[in-house]
Amino acid sequence: MRDTVYAAFTETAARLPDQPALMHKVKNRYQTITFHELSRLIDLTAAGLARRGVKPGSRVGIYSYNRPEWVVADLALIKLGAVVVPVYHTLPEDAIRYILRDAEVTHLFVENAELLATATKVLADLPALKDIILFTPQPPETRTGKELFSLAALQESGDKALAADPALARPHESHPDDLLTICYTSGTTGEPKGAMLTHANIMSNVAAAIARFDINERDRLLSFLPLCHMFERTCGYYTMLMAGATIAYAESLQTITEDIRLVRPTLLIVVPRVLEKVYSAVTERVLSGPPLNRWLMRATLRTTSRCARYRARRETPPLWLRIWRWKLDKLVIRKLRKLGGGRIRLLVSGSAPLEKRIARTFRNLGFNLIEGYGLTETSPVVCTLVPGAERIGSVGKPFPGVEIRIGPESEVLVRGPNVMKGYLNKPEETARTIDSEGWLHTGDQGRLDPDGNLIITGRLKEIIVTSYGKNVAPVPIEQALCGSRYFEQAVVIGDRQPFLTALI
Repeated sequence: MRDTVYAAFTETAARLPDQPALMHKVKNRYQTITFHELSRLIDLTAAGLARRGVKPGSRVGIYSYNRPEWVVADLALIKLGAVVVPVYHTLPEDAIRYILRDAEVTHLFVENAELLATATKVLADLPALKDIILFTPQPPETRTGKELFSLAALQESGDKALAADPALARPHESHPDDLLTICYTSGTTGEPKGAMLTHANIMSNVAAAIARFDINERDRLLSFLPLCHMFERTCGYYTMLMAGATIAYAESLQTITEDIRLVRPTLLIVVPRVLEKVYSAVTERVLSGPPLNRWLMRATLRTTSRCARYRARRETPPLWLRIWRWKLDKLVIRKLRKLGGGRIRLLVSGSAPLEKRIARTFRNLGFNLIEGYGLTETSPVVCTLVPGAERIGSVGKPFPGVEIRIGPESEVLVRGPNVMKGYLNKPEETARTIDSEGWLHTGDQGRLDPDGNLIITGRLKEIIVTSYGKNVAPVPIEQALCGSRYFEQAVVIGDRQPFLTALI
């Protein structure tokens, strides 16, 4: 595999020109875009951008939810050697203003008229911004004070430019250490920080994920986590396309159940809250159903758990238990697996801890659930469970080339090819995060088991110290509270107080 993102993409596109690369929903049906068609759209977009002054090193924003145009814009910018600055589509005005100013964005892709209305409120404070390109048709009589046109118009301009000068089709020759993106982390504890990630950072993750999970052109992913976050962007976008897999974009978060039924994915990438909601919804349906259904579900959970304990001891379950498990599979388990389309071979959970009870339940029901751990600053994956050697409660072993060390106060330190160059315009913050030996200080607490699996135990800044001097990790308590079907969210507080309090 090539060591820069666009070179790796073109390699896959040349190998699988007729393979569906992207799928999107039009009037309740999914349509496909092949690798060859995607390459053509990228060429037109890149040529149009070049005519608008985008060049190597230019910083260009993408302010949109997931859709094929996000991928087209991203790869077109990478082809030109520009730096992509994703902007999360639900951010407030102040955060949008800060990110676009801090990154000195010169061009901005915007999804639709609704997001354009939000962006327009901050444009007066962005003197570096010249062009706005809408993914959807341009709304009439829109005044922004900037050049405003649609992606279709940009691509038409690019088509004419390529016809006049075919040399425009040649990509910029990027180096693996060139900056590819500036991805801003949450600003809940201060100003957002722009993590500077290179081609080499991201491609180290991509190559490791493809090898560890055998991702290939037979796979299909339903994408619904935001592409503005590195978890979905690296794992659910770059990794999929470089492996020749197909990405289908969910219409919205509200249509995921229907979209899964239509797409029948082999891979799903989720956050724990999605699994918790599925678990709660199924449990609620069973508990409110007929007594026979409740009995069958309880019997299924008990039986699959018992079989799992035999497997963990590398023992064969007794014949009667295997027969009973087989019957329950026909009556209950297959129906549950059909909720995921019936073809899921890999279910990946990341970005937050997953409660052990829920993880065990999904695995016992036959879902190959893989947990992982990472940060925006590590492109994002540090480690994942290894198929065939999973340990529930851990986040697995590091990707090849990635080192993990447990530092003072049990802090998890990371070093490797996936670690960012630093934070944009924040040298002091960078120096506090990455030490002189190249170790990135994650702020998470953890330990390594005898087999080298990482177990996350808390976060340094989240530790509550009561007035009695007792250190309390709030996350396990919050997870236990949210295990109740009556509680949607919970947060535990009590720093310097004699007791703990939960806000429900």
